[in-house]
Amino acid sequence: MLRLFDQRINLSFIVNPFYMYCIAFSFALIAYLARWSNIFPKLSAGLLLFFAVTFVIFIFAGYLFVKKQPDFYNHQTFGRHLNDIIFWLIILLGVINVLYMGYLPVLDRSHNYREFGMPVIDPLFNSLSIFFSVFFFHAFLDTRKKRLLIYLIIILIFQAIIFRRSAMMWIIISSSFLFILYLKKIRLLVIILSIICIPALSYCFGLYGNFRSNLTKSFVINDLGASDTFKNSGISFNHYMTYLYLSSPLANLQENIDRKGGELKNDDLKNFLFYCLIPQSFTIRLEKRLQLLPPSTYLISPNLIVGSFYMVSFFTLGWIGMISMFLYLLLFILLCLSIIRRWNICGLETYSLLSTMVCMLIFSNFLNRLDVILMLFVYPVIFHFLFKIKSRRIIL
Repeated sequence: MLRLFDQRINLSFIVNPFYMYCIAFSFALIAYLARWSNIFPKLSAGLLLFFAVTFVIFIFAGYLFVKKQPDFYNHQTFGRHLNDIIFWLIILLGVINVLYMGYLPVLDRSHNYREFGMPVIDPLFNSLSIFFSVFFFHAFLDTRKKRLLIYLIIILIFQAIIFRRSAMMWIIISSSFLFILYLKKIRLLVIILSIICIPALSYCFGLYGNFRSNLTKSFVINDLGASDTFKNSGISFNHYMTYLYLSSPLANLQENIDRKGGELKNDDLKNFLFYCLIPQSFTIRLEKRLQLLPPSTYLISPNLIVGSFYMVSFFTLGWIGMISMFLYLLLFILLCLSIIRRWNICGLETYSLLSTMVCMLIFSNFLNRLDVILMLFVYPVIFHFLFKIKSRRIIL
């Protein structure tokens, strides 16, 4: 029996941005079918067909990628001094962020935590935190230096006290993907223990979300539409929040499909470009000048505001918008993979982050986030050349 647990299974092929799209949305669809909420509309045949077609396309694309996948998983350490400088730079940016806002979200919940962050500084802090947390974890696996793991834990704690649950998810999921790719073959015992830990993680995730938003059990169960099936199950309401976080984006998307209709307005194409494709940081600064207003999408509840990366695209251009977003995602992935192949010093980190980004699309549109663009397209190139310069100086 012990020998069975010691068997190693190759899971590295799963960490593939094309497969991750299928896996992530499949989990959301399966959770949706649990019917724990009374406020979710019924999934339409059109939406299910759309996902079925996109799954087939991405499974085929993922198979071709695995078949021709180059070995870009090399890693080069920057040296202790540069690692220390990067870590303290991240902490400095975080402190500036807090001083500028004048409060810590964990200590003062009278403010809207979604509005926390200094312009320019906050995207840099967030993107560097995520990118280098994964980098430090990779360096720890290579060197086993505990200092690097401590850096990762401190960054996670910092993100927790400013209520950046999404950043914590980025770090944890990306590091998990990197671990799978690094080892390639994982012991069966580790896989089983990870599966067993899922309920505990779900509970903690919901608990943290309820604390962050100051939600009571009564509000979660009654105002957020828990069904009798869930109420009679004896499952903690903290799990219900995790369920809503995973499946409500599809419910909001379906709500827009049911209520929007096929009519297009004159500003719909412009809204699609500015609120689906162009980075948010630029859109915010152009809104007043161009007299733009964020699309008022339909929501199943004013407390559940996310709708996957497809919701705004459907609200603006209908099915054409959703198809366009899917094709844009395909182009986005291919372009990022070309960056990794060309500038591959941080290839494993960038690939893990790309796979995580695709998973996170079930919640919101991360394709037009400046911090995501920095992590996937800018930092890999900058730090590739930074390492090359450092290497030349050592040789000289």
